[in-house]
Amino acid sequence: MNGRARVLARRKPVCITDMPQRSTQPVLRSENHGSRGRDPSRPPPIKSAVASSSRKKWKAALKPFIWLAPALLLLCGLTYLPISLEFILSFFSADGFAPPKWIGLENYLAAFHDADFWGSLVNNAWYAVWTVTGKLSLSLLVATLLNRKIRGRALLRSIFFLPVVLSFVAVGIIWTLIYNFDYGIINVTLNTLGLGWLKGDWLGSPETAFGAVVLVDLWKWTGFHVVIYLAGLQSIPSDLQEAAALDGAGPWQRFWRITFPLLKPFTAINALLATLGSLSVFDLVYVMTQGGPVKATDVVMIEVYNQAFQFNRLGYAAAMSSIMLVLIVLVSVTLLRSFGRETLSRR
Repeated sequence: MNGRARVLARRKPVCITDMPQRSTQPVLRSENHGSRGRDPSRPPPIKSAVASSSRKKWKAALKPFIWLAPALLLLCGLTYLPISLEFILSFFSADGFAPPKWIGLENYLAAFHDADFWGSLVNNAWYAVWTVTGKLSLSLLVATLLNRKIRGRALLRSIFFLPVVLSFVAVGIIWTLIYNFDYGIINVTLNTLGLGWLKGDWLGSPETAFGAVVLVDLWKWTGFHVVIYLAGLQSIPSDLQEAAALDGAGPWQRFWRITFPLLKPFTAINALLATLGSLSVFDLVYVMTQGGPVKATDVVMIEVYNQAFQFNRLGYAAAMSSIMLVLIVLVSVTLLRSFGRETLSRR
């Protein structure tokens, strides 16, 4: 027997009962560690769960507003704040140099007795009538034609929509050159065809300037309304047209009895957008005629610009803008009520 075997033989056997027994009682944390002892298997207190649920609900409710905050700040800073300041300025006499002086309703009374303001308002009304009627009629006609299966349909749609992406300044300059008396393409073409007696100073004559500007507005915005009508035409089920054709209805009857009534929501949208644009027109008229000749194309925004930046009557210009804003709101509400909420809610 070697030395290691002798050492093992001398060791006392260990009995299981002699080993220390581990306590089965749960060990609670001491209060000195900062919290009461609690069984981890127990659920959390009810108050803590309610508070956590409430915080989650508030976070979920505020999350959309956090995402919208930048856009809302821009909208308030660039739209609602200037409108509010303009309305406040309308009660002052201000020229941009001396401190503003409170004059109450004098600017509004002056506007109601101003012949130039009423003349520009009448021109604006006629401008809205002609442009809105023309846009709706032409865009519906063009959209109906482009909705058919014809060759080059995609190209034609792009051509009609192209003027929409051009700026008003570019459109105004282009058409000013086209209308030019000496080298404009219209008068040059008339001379070439031997119709020189039809030449005219299209933008320099009070009889033709207003119609010339209206035609340019129609040329620019008809394509925009065509796209809206095309969306409406493509949303009409073809089954209705086929059923009406089987019943003996002709193309004209199908259009007036089926297509046109179903396009009422899209007509409402086009009418509202066209009216708002025509009542607030400025840049196209300013670039082409600046309100002339002899105030033949003078609209309200041109008059506001002249009063503010040529005659330094900022308070008076703000009063005219406020009056026009109220009129635009009233016209918009009237259009919405005339078409009805049900019509607009369909889309």
